[in-house]
Amino acid sequence: MSISTRAAALSPSRIGTFRNCPLQFRFQVIDKLPTKESQVRQRGTLVHAALENLFDLPAQERTFAAADSKMGEAWDKTLNEKPDLLAELFEEDKTEENQFLETARQLLANYFQMENPDRLAPAHREKYLRVTDKNHLHLHGYIDRVDISPTGLVRIVDYKTGKAPAERYIGPYQFQIRFYALLWHLTQGQLPTRLQLLFLKNRQVYTYTPTPADIDATTEEILAVWEQISTQAHSGYFPPRRSPLCNWCDYRAYCPLMDGVAPEISSEGVQQLLTAQESSAAETGNLS
Repeated sequence: MSISTRAAALSPSRIGTFRNCPLQFRFQVIDKLPTKESQVRQRGTLVHAALENLFDLPAQERTFAAADSKMGEAWDKTLNEKPDLLAELFEEDKTEENQFLETARQLLANYFQMENPDRLAPAHREKYLRVTDKNHLHLHGYIDRVDISPTGLVRIVDYKTGKAPAERYIGPYQFQIRFYALLWHLTQGQLPTRLQLLFLKNRQVYTYTPTPADIDATTEEILAVWEQISTQAHSGYFPPRRSPLCNWCDYRAYCPLMDGVAPEISSEGVQQLLTAQESSAAETGNLS
């Protein structure tokens, strides 16, 4: 049995999946069961690509028309790489494809009402960071945009193509952006000055100023989740969790809550997952 030589790592999305439903996490991360393409995911990918590539242009050329063109290029590239995608997403319904693209254009238009890109000079776009924290956990993630002022102040920006949640539901989004702040702090030795979420669907901006206490709290929060994941991985049992999201889950056919039958858990997948924490953690006892 061969296991990838690259250790597994925790990301905000993996932690979010586990918190929503441990069984979904197992199917996705351990068993690596296939998922269907979705319009929501594809639209998010397109908009992110357009906003990333927009900043390839000189400042004065960063217009909505240019962003729309970048999105069209990204869509053409996607269809060339995945020739069956149109049928999978729209069942060859051209009208539905046009509506899909128009909704994506509206998200881009909303962005231009929230920021003026010709006044920005991002230091990084789609910045990948990977690091091992003090608990010997491997962490990684992609940051949509990092702005650094002439005086060295750092702003981390994350684009969201959905609608901003009510304040009482902001927690998972706040955790994600604090996770990115932790990654930046660990890799760059600097605490970001500002964290910003741009919710494009309803043009809402969430801004947060992180503190050293946030970094410590996020580290401990990640460890607590990992201990649950590790315990369930060793037992082989990841319980399902019913929620309104069940109706949109790709794994309904395998879920006992939906009268499905789960396949046998992948032992290789379990072993690979457990490499997310270095064995030296157990040897040193450094778990806090």
